[in-house]
Amino acid sequence: MSAPSSTPARNIIIFGSTGCGKSSVINMLRGEDIAPVSSGARGCTFESKAYRVTIDGEEYQVHDTTGLDEGDAGRVSSKDAILKLYQLLRNLQDGVALLVYCMRGPRLTGAIQRNYSTFYDGFFRKEVPIVVVVTGLEDVEPMMESWWTDGDEPGRIAFAKYNMHFDGHACITASRGKRNRNQEEYEESKEVLRQLIADKHQKGQPWKMETMPWFISVLKWLGFFVPFGWIRNLYGILKQFLPESDAKEIAAQVNT
Repeated sequence: MSAPSSTPARNIIIFGSTGCGKSSVINMLRGEDIAPVSSGARGCTFESKAYRVTIDGEEYQVHDTTGLDEGDAGRVSSKDAILKLYQLLRNLQDGVALLVYCMRGPRLTGAIQRNYSTFYDGFFRKEVPIVVVVTGLEDVEPMMESWWTDGDEPGRIAFAKYNMHFDGHACITASRGKRNRNQEEYEESKEVLRQLIADKHQKGQPWKMETMPWFISVLKWLGFFVPFGWIRNLYGILKQFLPESDAKEIAAQVNT
């Protein structure tokens, strides 16, 4: 048996709205049903959890992220979302090599832009490569890739209208379908997805920041752009999981 590599696994962040297929994409990458999948409107992913994936001998940690757009109305409260955010940033000290924006096709809506902006602009300052994975395209003809290139308004044109730009894309199905009717498309999708990650992740030093300055920066961004009520009680939330002095300093910096 060979000795384990001393090189840290490359961190990959997968994000998108509830029900977009993030967990199904992770199961596809892993080759096993390990991430919980929900058919409910609110979803079942309620924390950030990392899954180890190997592609062509390279090790990755794929982080399935909480949907911050759920807010207090979903299964993730504002308090829990902030705690999970802090835990996520603390676990990314080796840097981030790729962002994977997951969305369900075939239609685009205005709501998709907020999640993109939150992660790409707000969390990672446009410093990390980003790709888009569009799921639910098993019925697109003549092939799934046609969603990106063909039709009255191809996907690539529609994204540009929302000022969303990507370093790569994958048009896939993340479901085998009833009685495995999508099995061929599923296997094709798996290879396309794995190749996308292998080709587009940051090959050099991943982008990174120290946890506390990064946490403060992200909270400031969220305070301006995400409609959470937590900003008024940030200190009260933070002191539940941070030392009181740290909670007070962070809240003061965020609210200045």
